[in-house]
Amino acid sequence: MSLIDRVGTYLGYATSHGVNENRNGYAQLDLQCEATHYYDGDVEDYVEVTDQELRAYLVLYGKERKPLRNCEQAKKVFGWDGHSFQDLAEMEISKIRFLFRVKENEWEGNINYKVDWVDVDTASPTQQISSLDTKGLQSLDAKFGLAKVGKKTDTPKPTGKPKPPKASTKKKDTKKAEVKKEPEKSLDVTNAGPPAPVTKEKKTGSTTREDAWKYIEEQIPEAALSEEDRATAWNKAIETIHHGPDDDTLTPGEWFLVQELVISEAIPY
Repeated sequence: MSLIDRVGTYLGYATSHGVNENRNGYAQLDLQCEATHYYDGDVEDYVEVTDQELRAYLVLYGKERKPLRNCEQAKKVFGWDGHSFQDLAEMEISKIRFLFRVKENEWEGNINYKVDWVDVDTASPTQQISSLDTKGLQSLDAKFGLAKVGKKTDTPKPTGKPKPPKASTKKKDTKKAEVKKEPEKSLDVTNAGPPAPVTKEKKTGSTTREDAWKYIEEQIPEAALSEEDRATAWNKAIETIHHGPDDDTLTPGEWFLVQELVISEAIPY
């Protein structure tokens, strides 16, 4: 059996697997991936391959014990319910065929290859960019309060090493930023009956532009969200939270909300 030595998309099986703790103390799923097919772009189809394998090291949880996109993929691909690492380690997954993407990885000046992403075997092998139809886009506009924006804003494309998009030189119209607050209603606890369902509490915190961008890069792998799409999500989140472009006036609390909005859209909890 030889190691896979070219980038691309493969189909195959995990001949063995385990759950470990990596050197940073994060939970990690290890898969011994044996390829049966390789996607050939020239013929636009999979072709059979034999005796090719590569080990995958997929970090499931990161900082603050937050699940990463790999965690969602492990649930999606192998049917793990996410309740126990022991259950995942003891699952029989060797008969589940799945897709895995391989890319180059530089380590101490040497180029090798690593499994960067796993997905169900019916997932697109070409990572083509898709978009919602008109009705879906209108629904998304309404969801984020963008239905009445009226004009399209250009999104800067990141070049070289990803960095947070720079602040705009335009000043924010503070009048537009005002949000009308509903008066708080008092609760009558007399004969209240059974408690209402628990709603998800809004997260609060503070961070900087640079730390927010760095955290997003750590939490969302490039295979899940490209650099260009990440920049688009970043700017949309700023518009939503700040009610305007990044004009160097975002507070640490707003940068935290931008960070959490981008991650919540890419990693459903």
